[in-house]
Amino acid sequence: MKTPYNPEKNLVTLSNTLLKHYGIAPSHPVITSLSKRLIKHTKIACLLFDGMGKAMVDHHLEPQAFLNHHRFDTITSTFPSTTAAATNAFLSGKYPGEIGWLGWSQYFKEHDRLIELFTGQDYFSQTPFIDPTKLRESLPYVSIFEQIQVKHPTLHVAQVWPAIRPEGAKTLDEFEAQIDAQLSREAVLLYGYWLDPDKSIHTQGVHHSNITMIIQNIDGMMARLHEKHPDTLFIVFADHGLVDVQFTPINEHADFYACLERSFALEPRAAAFYVKPEKKQDFERLFETYYGKQFTLVPRDKVKAHHLYGEGSYHPRFDDFVGDYVAMSHGPLSFSHGVPIGQKPLNFVAHHAGIHPDEMLIQLFVIG
Repeated sequence: MKTPYNPEKNLVTLSNTLLKHYGIAPSHPVITSLSKRLIKHTKIACLLFDGMGKAMVDHHLEPQAFLNHHRFDTITSTFPSTTAAATNAFLSGKYPGEIGWLGWSQYFKEHDRLIELFTGQDYFSQTPFIDPTKLRESLPYVSIFEQIQVKHPTLHVAQVWPAIRPEGAKTLDEFEAQIDAQLSREAVLLYGYWLDPDKSIHTQGVHHSNITMIIQNIDGMMARLHEKHPDTLFIVFADHGLVDVQFTPINEHADFYACLERSFALEPRAAAFYVKPEKKQDFERLFETYYGKQFTLVPRDKVKAHHLYGEGSYHPRFDDFVGDYVAMSHGPLSFSHGVPIGQKPLNFVAHHAGIHPDEMLIQLFVIG
């Protein structure tokens, strides 16, 4: 089985390229062509626009757009192609399987709950369950930016975030202004993260005219930042793309649902299934009957043997988190938990985490 991600050019090898540039031994391969562009630059800005995968820029940007003049390479997301796994993989320089960040909501057997990693909420009740800081401490890693700061204590290492963090930017204009301010120093390494276009694509779909406007506004912002800071090397990329989807409730087929110990975990398009031991043969047969045309079902031993969640050593809780099987969507179909399990039916127009090329492929732009 071929891995959904490119083992030589992906978000993890991108961050390992940065580590090598700053004199830190990488734990995974580097992108040699990018290493050459980094040489002699003392100001580097890495800007991640959530959901702005290759298919998004191909569709929404005109050929003459600023960013299109600075296409550098095509890389892939991680599997799953979702923010919780992909952004933390980039930030850590490690694959999801190494750090244990595998999806939006993970099953913690000590609590017998599906918990959202970013919020600490119980997924079904949507009520606070655990302090997200404590949850993050249970899946710790040292970010590449922390490592670089320790290695180079005089280097100005900064991060710019939206309003999901204190003092974060409320608008794209504020985001641009904060980046502009940070780049006023002589030597700087900057990481910036922005929620759109992902946030809007979820509710409006991949081809909506509002998405065109959002991506064009990002393009304009990058042109202005480059003009103001021609001495800065800008690395612009996404964590994943999205596809328009259809949801099917996990309990729509009683015989299939009866095989499960609980509803699925992780992601609607990269679902971890926990199956009753005596029902595994029935589960495999029924899965193929109902969902085999749009999902690839992989038992846990093959998930690990084929390194679907990345290279390196597995996190101690990896087996707990991936369950008995992982189902990877390569079509529009996505799972929902259904009613009356406790979760309202998902109503996203578009989603991600699967292995469709439009989810996996990322356009890497290098400016400067």
